[in-house]
Amino acid sequence: MHDPDASYRLISDNARRLAEEHARLREAAAVRSKHSRTGLLAHYLRRLADQIDPGGQTRRTL
Repeated sequence: MHDPDASYRLISDNARRLAEEHARLREAAAVRSKHSRTGLLAHYLRRLADQIDPGGQTRRTL
């Protein structure tokens, strides 16, 4: 005989697992976005510093 509680548990377990996986993916996307923005800023600042002091002599003494 078919057990409706088992079907319900299976569906709710799958839904819970999917929700947890989506939460992990959202967290990973946030970290990737943060690292990407930080990397872009660092690259921009490095290029700006190279324009101001192409040889980097002043930056090395700081």
